Amino acid sequence: MHRATQVALTLAALTLTGCSSAAQLTGTATTSSPEPPGQSRSAELPIKGVSTKLPKVGDEMRAFRSPTGNIVCRLDERSARCDIKDFSYEPPPRPDGCGKGWGGTLLVTAEGAEFTCRVATLAGKSPELGYGRSTIVGDVGCTSAQTGVTCVHLESERGFTVSRERTGTF
Repeated sequence: MHRATQVALTLAALTLTGCSSAAQLTGTATTSSPEPPGQSRSAELPIKGVSTKLPKVGDEMRAFRSPTGNIVCRLDERSARCDIKDFSYEPPPRPDGCGKGWGGTLLVTAEGAEFTCRVATLAGKSPELGYGRSTIVGDVGCTSAQTGVTCVHLESERGFTVSRERTGTF
């Protein structure tokens, strides 16, 4: 199947399921089971108004920053990771062995989305992904909005949304 066809079918499926709780997130995620040091899977809880639909897909961007510069993301063919500098939401409890940067890094793969330890910050000059714009690299895509950044694994439809005030996984 051509990549464009696969993306179109995935977006159509996400549009049809856009009203379900799988396409929504919550402000505070909690740890649901013990995880290895450095990772903690958060619970799937709803946040109103968040969608996994990827509007206005533009050029492939393997790295980008939000217009405010508070969120920086890196994408590869199988995963997306975003770091947020300043946040007021309460992250899940920090796992043993995770440094002081806990709660500001999220990762999505085909297996799901989770908070993860920040080993190093995503520093450097990344291009801006404007509000209302999306980018896709391989099997993952991210959208920038005034309400935050949403990244989704296109095949599994798992992902996360992160903003200064709230975050969650789906």
